[in-house]
Amino acid sequence: MRQIITVQIAKGFINSVAGSSGRFAAGFMINNLLYGFSGDMGSGVPEFACYNAKLTYDDRGDLTTTRFFWGTVGMDDISFTVENGPVISGRLNMPVSPSSSVAGTGVWTAD
Repeated sequence: MRQIITVQIAKGFINSVAGSSGRFAAGFMINNLLYGFSGDMGSGVPEFACYNAKLTYDDRGDLTTTRFFWGTVGMDDISFTVENGPVISGRLNMPVSPSSSVAGTGVWTAD
């Protein structure tokens, strides 16, 4: 029997943390809980902001613990793929140049 997986989408933000080279923070509202994903993507990435980010995921159980991710920041877009499947993506508020390939770890929280 085939299992049907419904892709879920949540809207939120992902930003660099001002004055903290390589740190980022993201947040998405899901069922009245704020799911956060924050971590380190390495130094050398210009500051960025994306207030129209989209989180695509299969199950809220995927939004837990510390996870490895990889992706790109810039020129106009951002995209992070988390190792167990979730994707954070969106259009940057302001262009970032040069674009950067990033990788690191982030921690999911739910409040």
